[in-house]
Amino acid sequence: MEFTHLHWHSTFSFLEAIWTPKKLVAKAKELWFTALGITDYFAMYWAIQLYEAAKEADIKPIIWCELGFVLDINWFNKIDEIWNICLLAKDTEWYQNLMKIVSVANQAWIAGKPKIDINTIWDYSGWIIAFMWWEESRIWKMINRSETDDKILEIVWMIQEKIWKENVYFEIIAQNEAENQTLKKINQKVWSLAKDNWISVMTWNVYDYINKWDKAAREMALAIKDNKRIFDPDRRDPKWEFHLMTWDEIKEILLWNWYNESEVNEWINMNNKIAEQIDIKINMWQWLFPKYQPYDEIKEIYENIKDSLISD
Repeated sequence: MEFTHLHWHSTFSFLEAIWTPKKLVAKAKELWFTALGITDYFAMYWAIQLYEAAKEADIKPIIWCELGFVLDINWFNKIDEIWNICLLAKDTEWYQNLMKIVSVANQAWIAGKPKIDINTIWDYSGWIIAFMWWEESRIWKMINRSETDDKILEIVWMIQEKIWKENVYFEIIAQNEAENQTLKKINQKVWSLAKDNWISVMTWNVYDYINKWDKAAREMALAIKDNKRIFDPDRRDPKWEFHLMTWDEIKEILLWNWYNESEVNEWINMNNKIAEQIDIKINMWQWLFPKYQPYDEIKEIYENIKDSLISD
């Protein structure tokens, strides 16, 4: 059975992940993947590297961006209450809109964290998919605070209203729940809400590096970013397995967590169905300039001096 990884960070998510998109694509080719997604933080400058490498390897590139997210950008001002949302480009037009959204986000930031709100998504709505149920999402934190189902679903419905219900997905994280009771609580609540409210679910393992033995390198990167030493007791020390897992590994973990096989197959198939919807074509090696309409005063000045410019 095939599996498509959709949510991943590369070295372009500064000191949060290990390996470049090119290296990741090479490993994906080795594992016989036919599609692959990257969701780097706050920017899109990695997208062309992924696109070129994936096309050369005959792998479908899936281009996302993970951005800070608030409900209303006009009144928001607290850095510790910016949550994240992942937005996926389904087609070429939406890929272009996604770049515009990133530009908007980087003009409205707090303490270096770019952010958007629901109205920003609506302004550039099109062929978009949103994932919103992992550790940095608003929904995860609401569940962790034991907020009511009604409050959680209110946020979900607001986003569904802007981009259509079928384009909003929840995520089950494929990690050992026995080692993390918070994850168990959130995964089970996610699945319960999804079943009761007809919301589609996909799965992933939060991968941030390629091979199991890359774990130490990523921990070193996190320590450098946080200005910590590797032996500091308060440094970030992730316990999960964050490597690029195969279908067998993903399924084995989910079954180990006591989800039944039909549920697990449903989530894995959803990843593949999402990948099938993607159709991005980028025309490479062309000059692209923005359309600029000068002010009337500038036009008048130009008309007055253009003859001298030509004669010179």
